[in-house]
Amino acid sequence: MTAPKTAILLFIATVSVFRFVYAGWFELSLDEPYYWLWSKHLDLSYYDHPPMVSYLIAASTFFGDTERLVRLAAILCAGGATWFAYSIASGMMNDHKTGMWSAVLVNVIPIFSVGAFVTTPDSPLLLFWSAALYFAFKLVDTQQPRHFYAVGFFFGLAMLSKYTAALFAPAFFLFLFVSPENRVWLFRREPYLAFALGLIIFAPVVVWNYNHDWVSFGFQLKHGFAPGDRKPLMDFLTFWGGQIGFYGVFMFFFLVASSFGLGWLAVKEQRDDFLLLSMMSAPLFLFFIANSLQARMEGNWAAPAYVAAIVGTPVFVARIAERYHMKSGGWMRAGFYTAVFFSTALTVYAHIQIVNPILPMPQKREISRRVYGWKTLGHETGERLKSLGKDAFIVTERYQIAALMRFYAEGSPEAFMTKGEKRFGYLGSVSHLPGKNAVYVEETERVDVKTISAHFEKVEPAGILRIERHGELIREFSFFRCYNYKGGLVKT
Repeated sequence: MTAPKTAILLFIATVSVFRFVYAGWFELSLDEPYYWLWSKHLDLSYYDHPPMVSYLIAASTFFGDTERLVRLAAILCAGGATWFAYSIASGMMNDHKTGMWSAVLVNVIPIFSVGAFVTTPDSPLLLFWSAALYFAFKLVDTQQPRHFYAVGFFFGLAMLSKYTAALFAPAFFLFLFVSPENRVWLFRREPYLAFALGLIIFAPVVVWNYNHDWVSFGFQLKHGFAPGDRKPLMDFLTFWGGQIGFYGVFMFFFLVASSFGLGWLAVKEQRDDFLLLSMMSAPLFLFFIANSLQARMEGNWAAPAYVAAIVGTPVFVARIAERYHMKSGGWMRAGFYTAVFFSTALTVYAHIQIVNPILPMPQKREISRRVYGWKTLGHETGERLKSLGKDAFIVTERYQIAALMRFYAEGSPEAFMTKGEKRFGYLGSVSHLPGKNAVYVEETERVDVKTISAHFEKVEPAGILRIERHGELIREFSFFRCYNYKGGLVKT
């Protein structure tokens, strides 16, 4: 094995080992136990997302249900994405150093780095998107049609991970259309057979939706595109302000500039590999800009647009420096190194803040709130269940809290959300619940005893739990013992 490959593998191994150790230092985040719960009810798809994350968690927790093993899936996905980023950038510039910078960016950009130890559908999405992008690069580099099928295969796996993977196809076909050298592929069968392969891999999700009244497709289309009651300009500024922070502040501007700048260089130098990275990022940025003006968007939704930009930023910086004879002290390199430093500092800060907050922040913005207090809440909930019989269950308004209690309460008792969206109705029958007792646990400010009481014979208060950290109140929960469930509360 050559020295450069040894270096990148050592880098990936070192970072992965650190993440595996670090992943056990704090509790699961709000969404992770929900996907863990899916892994206990494996299916072709789910209400919220396609099934890939559940398959990966099922594999990684084969020997036990711990925070580290739940997060092992994300850690391995991040390692794979790092490898593909390195391979594309180093191959494009025939330079190990450029490839290493792309690998570094994958691991120091805050949202990617934090996401690398939090297992969500984004974990496999970014891995398989990166793999599809790598084989798209190999296609451009070698013009060998067999690489189309690898692109289609990994596109299919990305679609099994998250619906936003669908954006890969129009971006890639747009590249084929605007590339003079690769436009000829549009008149051959390979790209269409390749993406047909991807759709065949995705077909189980279609079958599941067909059998469940298209509920997942409908939910995500409404969630992603419906304007609702909102303030367009404020939501636009909030989303993109968050993007700037998530992607390292100064680094965000390098990423966006590089995605468009590589398109300019591609025209100047007739480099279709540069054009590929530009077309797989710049049009997606434009799409998310347009969508953020008409729908409220979550901060992680635009992540696929950044994959090619992250790979391409060191490529763009290196090529500009070469083209205009800038040495290591040039403004472009200096600005890039400054952006990397600042992004790294934010990432280090986030890692420390998650484990042990060191700087005061508004409670609603404090990232450690998502990963603290759940063991205590699970213990207190479990203690109250003991007096209600072995078959007693938990009810709460939020699906995340229900799943957290399933993970952390002793004996992994059944737990359900009290309102809407059918999230738990697809994870097995609830017909056995009537007649059983339950603990209703809810954040005090969200408590709705009137609704709960209508579905039980008797409801009585069972205490309050204040979760504090460093003297600061994080959350307060109220408990209620509920007797003889009459049905109708847990939706199916």
